[in-house]
Amino acid sequence: MLRCKQVSKALADKKYWELPLHQRIGLRLHVGLCVICGPFNRFVMLMQDAVRHYLQHEQSNPPPENMRLPPESKERMKANLHKVEREEEAQ
Repeated sequence: MLRCKQVSKALADKKYWELPLHQRIGLRLHVGLCVICGPFNRFVMLMQDAVRHYLQHEQSNPPPENMRLPPESKERMKANLHKVEREEEAQ
């Protein structure tokens, strides 16, 4: 059986539905039975499921063209994010 640390690391490193079947089964078994990490990791899995469903919905129902950010706005946002990251690394 997996240990709490292994389960938490697996959920932090990768989306659980991308894990091989035998690892998913072990992970679900541990999370279902563990009173220590179970509630937290069940919540993490729930959030990952919500994100997966949202992404599937977005891929099958893209927003109309008039609701998308213009490419120049996206580039400006990326540049600002990189600037903030560099400032944080410098501190």
